[in-house]
Amino acid sequence: MISRIFPALILLLSVSLQTTAQPLAAAAPLPSVTIAEKGELLLEGEEFSFSAWDSSTNPGKVHVLQYFAGTMSDSKMFEPFTDMLQEKLDYTKYHVTTIINLDAALWGTTGFVVAEVKASKKKFPRATIVLDAEGTGADIWELGKKGAVLAVLDKNGIVQYLTRTSMSTEEMDATLELVKAGIDS
Repeated sequence: MISRIFPALILLLSVSLQTTAQPLAAAAPLPSVTIAEKGELLLEGEEFSFSAWDSSTNPGKVHVLQYFAGTMSDSKMFEPFTDMLQEKLDYTKYHVTTIINLDAALWGTTGFVVAEVKASKKKFPRATIVLDAEGTGADIWELGKKGAVLAVLDKNGIVQYLTRTSMSTEEMDATLELVKAGIDS
């Protein structure tokens, strides 16, 4: 009896997991992710707090979303592009959301990562910074434990561009033009 139930249970579980995981894809809506453990870092005055964050929250403008592991090296992966955005475009015309996978942080470094994130929030108070304590985004978007992604979404939340690796100068230039076109549309 158990030998019949066990395979059926495994099949049911694998089908269930397949329906919740949704890889990111260009020309498609951003698959829904809710990050409840930690979540969005909020700053009011000098006080920090956290609130659940949901990817369906649409800022109503071109949206650059980056997701990476909570390590120093991974945090630099998309920095040249986000720095370029800050230098070349009016920050009120687009929105950046940074999601940091704390589940992939090196053992014992989570406190340091949170301190760095709080410093960044003070420096860029309009940016959305999300701490993903359990790696929910990596699981649902099928990025792998230490996976990373940068996605550019249009005003309607449709993915226009995505990359899982550092960007070349040519890719950054082309993506900047894509962001500008989205802003102007």
